[in-house]
Amino acid sequence: MTDNRIVLFGATGYTGKLTAAALVRRGEKPVLAGRNAGALASLSDELGGLPTAVADVAKPASVRALVGKGDVLLSTVGPFHRWGEPAAEAALDAGANYLDSTGEPAFIRRVFEKWDAPARSSGIAMLTAFGYDYVPGNLAAALALEEAGPAATSVVVGYFTRGGTSISKGTLTSAAQAALEPGFAWRGGAIRQEPVGRDLLRHPVESSRIRTSFSVSGTEHYSLPRVFPNVRDVRVGMGLGDVASPAMWAGTKITQPLLKIPGARSLARKAVVTTLRGSGGGPSDDFNTRSGCIVTAHAYAKDETELARVTLEGPSVYGFTAEVLAWGAQQLAADSVTGTGALGPVEAFGLERLRTACASFGLRAT
Repeated sequence: MTDNRIVLFGATGYTGKLTAAALVRRGEKPVLAGRNAGALASLSDELGGLPTAVADVAKPASVRALVGKGDVLLSTVGPFHRWGEPAAEAALDAGANYLDSTGEPAFIRRVFEKWDAPARSSGIAMLTAFGYDYVPGNLAAALALEEAGPAATSVVVGYFTRGGTSISKGTLTSAAQAALEPGFAWRGGAIRQEPVGRDLLRHPVESSRIRTSFSVSGTEHYSLPRVFPNVRDVRVGMGLGDVASPAMWAGTKITQPLLKIPGARSLARKAVVTTLRGSGGGPSDDFNTRSGCIVTAHAYAKDETELARVTLEGPSVYGFTAEVLAWGAQQLAADSVTGTGALGPVEAFGLERLRTACASFGLRAT
């Protein structure tokens, strides 16, 4: 057990509960935090009696009161575009290390562009999107780029599931809101704004098969070029199946122009907020046991010659997220992190340590 406290904010949500259990399995006694005292008490009892604290993003001072200097604030409270800022600001103000489970481009960009410098000044590490989106892609891409060497100037990452797809209500809400916000990518050696789903990416994962995905924005775009300065282009894709991925890509070609109509984006945001309220349940334990993930990375030379290919296979999306969040929080609490500011997974822990940790959760190269 580490000396510094780990505070899990959003502990009673779907991802929060899985992460709380993972922390307990690692010998930690996290403070369970959220806005429902009764639900917190019930979860505490289930996990053998853990400390609890009531906090609500609508009352930022209550979130600030959760942590002190040297603590770790782990947030699973989403959608982060709407509710994520109080936790990040609380960590900065307190001098507490921070990590979260978001996958939302707008929030990821805020962490890297708005809070990086203040985090460095505070001497803390901020690890955003530290779950299935986007730790495995960072790992796969770094392994491919390491193998390819300095001749590699671009990398393409693909996220896929096996055994079906099932998501929590919180993930659905976050994804719907994220689709309405501008995305980004690392192109030509700089961050460029572009919509989610701009590109249909192709991933030759097997000798006779090409998987497809639609482009998304992740931490890979910010963090990989820091570790591999020769990389000029980073592309990341989310695969939903041989038919669904092209359909999603085609759909963005229709919706993105519509969102440019004055007032349309605002109306769409209101519709999402009204229709998709809060978090809820998620995939069953049985589904999580049967399902898994596949993550690919291809490193290319300037002339588009493929130099290296890495494929990782692992456990369920939510199972991996809970395990890697718990591990990351434990490392931060033990001050076992390299650097300060907004960091990617490889920057924070080094390639070999990250690879070893992910392998212990079942995510391994095939």
